[in-house]
Amino acid sequence: MKRKLLAQITDAHRDTYRRDGVVLIEGAFEPPWIEFLRVAWERIRRLPPEQTYTLPEAFLAQDPALREEISAIRSEHAASRQLYTEQAEGFVRCKYMRWWAPEFHRFALESPAAEIIGRVIGAREIRFFLDAIFMKEPNCSARTYWHADQPAWPVRGEHVPTMWMPLYPVSARLSSLEYLPGSHKTSDHSWPNTFNAKKIGRPADRSEFFDWETRRSDPDVHFLAFDMQPGDAVILHPAMWHGGGANLHPSQHRVALSTRWFGDDVRWDPRPECINIPGMPMAAMERGRPVTQDEIFPVVWRG
Repeated sequence: MKRKLLAQITDAHRDTYRRDGVVLIEGAFEPPWIEFLRVAWERIRRLPPEQTYTLPEAFLAQDPALREEISAIRSEHAASRQLYTEQAEGFVRCKYMRWWAPEFHRFALESPAAEIIGRVIGAREIRFFLDAIFMKEPNCSARTYWHADQPAWPVRGEHVPTMWMPLYPVSARLSSLEYLPGSHKTSDHSWPNTFNAKKIGRPADRSEFFDWETRRSDPDVHFLAFDMQPGDAVILHPAMWHGGGANLHPSQHRVALSTRWFGDDVRWDPRPECINIPGMPMAAMERGRPVTQDEIFPVVWRG
């Protein structure tokens, strides 16, 4: 499989990203990468719990919060799992795959994803941050709550984009992620839906994420979704409001890989409600310092 760019990143892509906070890149990945990821997903989703999330023991030993979260993910007890993520029939997700599924490690380091990100956001250097994969079965009515990613990240900076890529066709009408273009231009300090945030509980001075479904009929609110084919990718700003619609397709699974990346302006900003990061406990994050931990966040592309 090739690392060479298939899609030419143009000024129009960059301008759209700056203006809207989200841009569609059509034909970003060649078919062998998509088939590679499909096979990888089918393999890991059938693993027994004890063979998933097999992070290095050193990571767990140095980070009790991460160890507790991994235990909750594997737990069969509903109360423990509820701390991990929202629960819904027909909705499955995995994360941290780079550390326990070699196929996703290979995609992060060898695919053209990092270069696409770097050229869209205008960074000189791109590091890999995190990954997650989401599946909604056919006729899955569950919606992923409206949110922005930024409040959950223990960093500050504009260069923490997400690449969202479906492994099967998605329809704007039936199964796509949705966005509020331009919403990245306003700061949001809503309480995130992370494992740590759920343990702490939302303080009185922090609001929940606003439910934009209540404004669905408002002509002043622009909801954006894309028809996408396997190989297409969406790049979204960390402050972009987005939500996962139900998968109303009668026979097609919606499987999408999300990868997150660091660019030039990222600085550590640890807060107790933020996500856990394998290999980087919050106590090790020096507030205001740049990300330099190459073994955890490898530099994948330089422009």
